[in-house]
Amino acid sequence: MHFDYYTTASCGFILLDEATFRSIIQHLDLTVTSEERVLDAILMWSTKAEKLCGWEVVDELMMNSTPEHLFKERVQLVNDLLPSVRFPLLPHPLLKKLENTNLSRHISAFGKLVEEAISYVDYGLARPNDHNVRFQHRRSSFKELQYICDGDSNGVLYFSGTSYGEHQWVNPVLAKRITITASSPNSRFTDPKVLASRTYQGMSFAGPRIENGHTSAWWMVDLGQDHQLMCNYYTLRQDGSRAYIRFWKFQGSMDGRAWIDLRVHENDQTMCKPGQFASWPITGPSALLPFRVFRVVLTGPTSDASNLWNFCICFLELYGYFH
Repeated sequence: MHFDYYTTASCGFILLDEATFRSIIQHLDLTVTSEERVLDAILMWSTKAEKLCGWEVVDELMMNSTPEHLFKERVQLVNDLLPSVRFPLLPHPLLKKLENTNLSRHISAFGKLVEEAISYVDYGLARPNDHNVRFQHRRSSFKELQYICDGDSNGVLYFSGTSYGEHQWVNPVLAKRITITASSPNSRFTDPKVLASRTYQGMSFAGPRIENGHTSAWWMVDLGQDHQLMCNYYTLRQDGSRAYIRFWKFQGSMDGRAWIDLRVHENDQTMCKPGQFASWPITGPSALLPFRVFRVVLTGPTSDASNLWNFCICFLELYGYFH
């Protein structure tokens, strides 16, 4: 189970005993999207939080309390566990914000770690070495590929087309970095490489098929055996037709067979023009689950009576934390 998901889906982890929680937090292969998640988990576990919260909530509680009262029998463990947060990897604005918190003022270890991180970021002090893991990126860390705007160059398909940042972009389907398949056989107007080509196509669709007794149409992206994505945004582009999707699901899978719904669209009226881009966020715990395979699948007819089950898009892009 991914650490972020385990510590944000529920508060169950606060019931872990000290040895188990410590072994997880201090594991060299801990997989996280942000060191802020590690900080939040330590503070929630130490306060035995009854509901999910971030460090800001604990900081506010500290305003009218003391570490001894807030953390009780786990007060010493807070100091022991805080060095497991790799503060120098946090964004500089966040470090400056942490510097002026009740946590920094009242927990000595917290204040010293934040000060150390700011000095490292600002002046290059305490240079990283083999014996100080706080200054090193985690071996299993994910690369953030953040959605900025429709059609940008920040997504996974674009990144794959550069051999993951190694050279100039080429179509990742042609370069065999990713695989795109459709619910209908390849043809002139059902061409997987079109969805990754970044060029507008007047006609591009996945045709219908019968699955489990139901009509559907879908486009599927396989990132490859060695890659996974925790997806938090995705973009589609309508082709030149007026067969606008209204009912569909965006799903993730590890094997291409068992699917988890990441976002369900019911009578979504967003698509309304030929060639239009549209993007949607993925929220909640599902955004913290890593998947290898993704698909968009029609669950109801389009707006075009003559093309009820053609999934008409000419572009697809995914964003999130990529490994």
